[in-house]
Amino acid sequence: MNRPTKQMTSDAQPIGEASAAGRDAVFDLTHLALIAVRGADAEAFLQGQLTSDVRAVTEDRAGPSAWCSPKGRVLSSFLVFRHDGAILLQLPASQLDATLKRMRMFVLRADAILEDVSDAWMRMGVVGAQAVSCAEDRLGGLPDEPGDVARTRGITVIRLAGHRPRFELVAERETLMPLWESCRRVAGPGDARAWSRLDIEAGVASIEPSTSDAFVPQMINLDRIGGVSFTKGCYVGQEIVARTQHLGRIKRRMYRGHVSGARTLEPGDTLQASASGATVKAEIVNAAPSPGGGFEVLAVMPIETAETLSETQLRLDDGARLALEDLPYTLEDEIA
Repeated sequence: MNRPTKQMTSDAQPIGEASAAGRDAVFDLTHLALIAVRGADAEAFLQGQLTSDVRAVTEDRAGPSAWCSPKGRVLSSFLVFRHDGAILLQLPASQLDATLKRMRMFVLRADAILEDVSDAWMRMGVVGAQAVSCAEDRLGGLPDEPGDVARTRGITVIRLAGHRPRFELVAERETLMPLWESCRRVAGPGDARAWSRLDIEAGVASIEPSTSDAFVPQMINLDRIGGVSFTKGCYVGQEIVARTQHLGRIKRRMYRGHVSGARTLEPGDTLQASASGATVKAEIVNAAPSPGGGFEVLAVMPIETAETLSETQLRLDDGARLALEDLPYTLEDEIA
C-alpha cells in the first residue's frame, strides 16, 4: 500500500513555521509510525511492558506511555490508542524498526502479534480555529479534553495536549481523504517540524534514536502527563522507576525553553555553559526552529539549574542563550 503522503498534495506553499505561531494548519502525520498489537493477550502483554496502565486506554481514551530497558531508561515513547480492534503505539518513524524488532523478542508464548501498520491508515492533524471548525462541522463534534477519543463515521479522533485545540484523525484513506481536501481549503499544510514544535509547547517528549536509553521516565516528565503508573504492578524497568520516585532521587527534569543564536539543534545535543567554575549541561530531548529565530526546545537539566534560570538566562559556551518558558503542567511539588 502506498503511503498517504503521496496522495496528500496541494499547490499551496507549506506554512510549517507559521502554523505553530498561531496559524491554522493541516498536517500529514506520516513522519510518525504505528505499531499494532493484536491478539487475546495484547493488553496483558503491553501491561507488562509499558510504563502506563494500558487498561486505561479505551475506545474513549488515549494516553502517553513509554517502553524502558531493565535499567529503567526510556527506549521508546508512544501515544497509545485503540483503532479497528487493535491497540496502537504511535512513535517517530526513526524508532520503528529497532522498537518493533526488540519488543517482539518479549512476546514469547503470549497470544500477541506486533506489526508495522504505518501504511494501513491515513493520519492527519489539525490545529487552529478554522481547521478545527472544518473537522468539527463535517464530523458533528470533536472530543472535549486532551486524551479524549471519539469514533465517528469510521474516523478515530484524538484530542491532543496543547494550549490550542489540536486533534489527530485516523481512518482508511478513502474515508479521511475528503476531510483532508475540505480542510485544506481553509488551512495550509504544516510540516513535521511544526508538529514537533506543538509537542514542545505541550511539554510532550518524543524519544528519538539519539536519546533512546538516556532518561528515566521522570526526567522527561512522563509521570506529570499520565505516562507512568505507580500502582499497576510490574513492567520492564519498573523497579528502577519506582525507586526513583519514592526515594526522591529525581535530580533532573525536562524543561521547555528557547535557544537564541544561529546554531542548529538536534535531539541528543548537549548545551553547555561554564558558570562559577562549574560546567552546567542541558541535554536536548526535542528541538524545532522557532518562527522568530532560534530553536524551541525540550531539555533535561538539573533542577537546581532550572531554578536559577527562572530569573536569568543561561549564556552558553558558544555565545547563545537558553531562556526557560512555561510548561503547561506543574513540577512544583517535585522541586519544593
